Amino acid sequence: MRIVIDGQKVPINVKVSRDLLMTLKAISQTLHWRITYDTPNELVYIYTKNYIAPDTLDRPIPTISEPESNRLLGKIICLDPGHGGNDPGAIGPSGTLEKDNTLAICLLLRDMLESNGATVVLTRDTDRGAASPDSSGSEELKARVEIAADSHADIFLSIHNDSFTSNTAMGTTTFHYGDTDSIKLATLVQKNLIAELGTKDRTSLFASFYVIRYTKMPAVLVEVAFISNLEEEILLSSTDGRIKIAESIFQGITNYFKA
Repeated sequence: MRIVIDGQKVPINVKVSRDLLMTLKAISQTLHWRITYDTPNELVYIYTKNYIAPDTLDRPIPTISEPESNRLLGKIICLDPGHGGNDPGAIGPSGTLEKDNTLAICLLLRDMLESNGATVVLTRDTDRGAASPDSSGSEELKARVEIAADSHADIFLSIHNDSFTSNTAMGTTTFHYGDTDSIKLATLVQKNLIAELGTKDRTSLFASFYVIRYTKMPAVLVEVAFISNLEEEILLSSTDGRIKIAESIFQGITNYFKA
């Protein structure tokens, strides 16, 4: 993420976090400055009084560092990027789409897992659904569960963005269906997401979502953050935010298999 103050780039490319975004917002409010977000281009503009902002700024090129080991050798992991195709999921205040965020996060997570020896199966790897385009909602969910079953996955993770009518709702939640191994996986994923993202801990909770109810392996559904919250929308849609999310979930998975 790049910060621009009075038209001047801050000379470092900072990693996005909720704490940083909220601090910048608080400073701007205290000093009666104006702060705006260019979410698609991963920019935060801060303007002092009477300053006219520039229209454009070059987007920095992100770099991704990947671990290399065999710590997950022999493990089969099914990743389910929520929504896709005709179903955009929730839509953020800046127009970003849940289906894009979930796919990007899962693709990054897939690369990290495969670099550590795992076999990764995705319920979708492009902007489409898991079932045919004319399928019903229940058929779509059933197709995702069947992909997990057919892959003989050791664990299943469905990745989503939360949303609410109020833009002040915030935080991270990881859901499970109540079995011991799913609770363990949800707890570890939640713990790492909160530690790395700095989002509000809405804890790991029981839920009866179709994709975690009918999968036969340990399964969780992760609501990473609220796309309806402007600061968390940036976290979900920015390159460094997505990398941090993927890294956090990756660490939760490795801790699950180590425990």
